[in-house]
Amino acid sequence: MLVHPIGVGIGKWYYDRLLKSLADVDVQSSRLVFISADLLGSYTASSPIGSDGGQELKKFPLLNITDWAEQLEHLMSEYERKSCKDGHEIRNWAIVANGGCAPIALKVAQSAVDKSAPFEKDLTNVVISSPPRLPFFLEGTDPKRVQRSYRTLSGIAGKLFWKYALRKDGKFIQTFSERNLVGDPASLGIHWTPNCVSAARHLGGKSKYSTFAFLAGALQDGSKDSLNSLKGTGVQIDFIRGTDRKQTRRPNSYFWKDKSSDKSAEAESEVVKQETVEEYIQRNGNRGGTSMIGGRISLAWEDPKGYARELIKLINY
Repeated sequence: MLVHPIGVGIGKWYYDRLLKSLADVDVQSSRLVFISADLLGSYTASSPIGSDGGQELKKFPLLNITDWAEQLEHLMSEYERKSCKDGHEIRNWAIVANGGCAPIALKVAQSAVDKSAPFEKDLTNVVISSPPRLPFFLEGTDPKRVQRSYRTLSGIAGKLFWKYALRKDGKFIQTFSERNLVGDPASLGIHWTPNCVSAARHLGGKSKYSTFAFLAGALQDGSKDSLNSLKGTGVQIDFIRGTDRKQTRRPNSYFWKDKSSDKSAEAESEVVKQETVEEYIQRNGNRGGTSMIGGRISLAWEDPKGYARELIKLINY
C-alpha cells in the first residue's frame, strides 16, 4: 500500500513514475501488487458525502491520522476479499509512506498488530522515505490549536493562499518544489507542476481541505502509541533516504510554532534530540534496513528506478 504525501495538488499520481519503474524490476518468483489510492480529501477523493442526509458537503471536517488510516485499512480489506475470490490470495502486507505521512502508515501497522484492522493478513513492513526527525514521531500537538488553525485556513486566508498557489499555471508550486522538495530541479520534469495544478483545481478545488488539515498540524500528533504497540511484534520498519542531504528550512508560519511548552515534553525532547529515528527504532526492536538513493525529499518522484530497486529489496524476502 503506497501512501502519497499531502500538499497542494498532490495525489496518487505522485507514484506514477515509481509504478512504471516497479513494472521493470525482476522480483523473481514473487507476485507483488502495489496499490496507490488518493487519500481522503486529495484529488479524486475530495468530494465528501454527509453520512446523515447523503448530501455533498461544502467542505471537509478536520481530517486526522485515524481517518486516513481507516480509509487505507478498508481498501486493504477490500483487496483481500477480491484477491481471494480471484484465486490470488495475498501472503502479507507492507505499507510505504513519505515524510510527514509516516504516522498514517504507523497507525495502520498498529491496527494490524492490535487486530482491530478489518484486513486479516499480517502487516510485516513499514517503509518510510525521507523520515522527519525523531521528535516529530514522539511529540504531539495541541488539538485546540489544530482546530483553530484549520478554521482559519478554511476561511478567507486559505482561499487566498489557494488562489495564489495556482496563479500563473502554478508558478508558486514550481518555485516552492524546486527549493524545498527536490535536490535537482530538473528531476521535477514537465509533469510535476501541471499535475499539481490539475489536481488542485479538480472538483472546484476541494482538495484544499486535506492540505489545510496538514498545514494546521493534523499529522503532527505523534506516533508514540503506534511505536509502543509495534515493540516486539516483528513488524519491520525500513527507511529510504536521499543522498542529497541539503537542509530544508522550515517555513516561518503561525501554524508551525513549537508544538508544546509542556515541561515533560521538553524534557523528553532533550533526551532524544541527539538520537536519530533509526536509532530509536533499533531500541524499539523494529529496525529493518536503510537504503540510500538519489534525491532529497520527494524520492519516489526524483529517483523512481532507485526507489523501486531498494523497495523490492526491503520488502521481498
